[in-house]
Amino acid sequence: MTTLVIGAGLLGLCTAKSLLARGETVRVLEAREGVALETSFANGGMLTPSLPEPWNDPGVHRHLASSLFDAKSGMKLRLHAVPSLFFWGIRFLRNSSPSRYYRACEDNFRLASYSLACTQAVTRELQLQYSQASGGTLSVFRNERDLNAKKAVSDRLAALGMRYSILDSAGVVALEPSLADVGHKLIAGIHFRDDEFGDAQQFCVALADALRTSGVAIETGVRVSGIVQSNGRMTGVRSGRELIAADRVVLAAGPYSRQLLKSAGLSLPVQPAKGYSVTIDIAGMTGGPRIPVLDDSMHAGVTPLDHRLRLVGTAEFTGFDKRLDQVRIDNLFDLLRALFPSLDARVDRQQALPWTGLRPMSADGKPIIGRTSIEGLYLNTGHGHLGWTMAMGSAELLADLMQGRAPAIDPEPYRNSR
Repeated sequence: MTTLVIGAGLLGLCTAKSLLARGETVRVLEAREGVALETSFANGGMLTPSLPEPWNDPGVHRHLASSLFDAKSGMKLRLHAVPSLFFWGIRFLRNSSPSRYYRACEDNFRLASYSLACTQAVTRELQLQYSQASGGTLSVFRNERDLNAKKAVSDRLAALGMRYSILDSAGVVALEPSLADVGHKLIAGIHFRDDEFGDAQQFCVALADALRTSGVAIETGVRVSGIVQSNGRMTGVRSGRELIAADRVVLAAGPYSRQLLKSAGLSLPVQPAKGYSVTIDIAGMTGGPRIPVLDDSMHAGVTPLDHRLRLVGTAEFTGFDKRLDQVRIDNLFDLLRALFPSLDARVDRQQALPWTGLRPMSADGKPIIGRTSIEGLYLNTGHGHLGWTMAMGSAELLADLMQGRAPAIDPEPYRNSR
């Protein structure tokens, strides 16, 4: 039996790998001209179980309301997108209660930790190269409010295995000397030493090459427009006028999974959340960070990827609009200046590469993994900002469910029917 996987980004390719490892025949269909050219292309580059918090934290309603009038808001709601977000937004806000928020943090951390171990295993098995490095991530803080909020989550997750160290400003600079210019402005930092980092697009390209070598068909330029089913069973997918027959299909098409599922008469509580990054070539320059540095007050971070720096952050609810907004890009350059002023003074901004992509954001901040009410149709989407972190573990979980095996972690928190 051949399984069609729709989407050749992180989730789709990892799903193909997990199914292949279990003896399945897999065919991957991708709308773009190559792999990992959408959400997986230039994301934050961080594998971070330390960032399990969904974006609908308690009090998010006030933040979203104020963002309508603040062009620089870290999380931005565009007025024109409000109607399309109405019913999803009600669920998003309902899940921002403290109890649901902390439950989501715990569920995300379990999957993220499992997934990091799975990613490490696949990297070793296939000898993948993607500018990867270990050493953890460093969150830095300018005020007690942000520090206490992060400590509250971290303290809860320590019982589940999260490891971290709280540093004073001197400790922050000792760990990351590139912050020496601004160390006096920081009250503390938290070092999450189990985190890793690497280029997600490079990972996808290397994984795709390995899959092709093993016999997986990865077909690009094939835009799937709908799901075809009969009497509650999968019969195939439609691409233009062509019907591609299939008994089993996995939707791993990021935010576009919702539209495809709608063609089969089903709903999916996922909306696009637009994120930005800027990639800078710093070859030959000194003063860059050795590990990713996240600034909680700016809701953004800087990731070193070999000779490049990737500035990443912001979440924007603006539907499927992928136009670059200069204000949002300027926010990321502001981050570079705030953390690494000496390096910023030497960067040629005209040579920087801005990018935007649409993260698939579920209403409760947890991914959606598993079967649908249509026999043979499965989902692997809704990972929001944790797609890179959770990709391999989500694939393993789904592949086990598809084969009727007992997964390594409890699948209940991620079911579509939750």
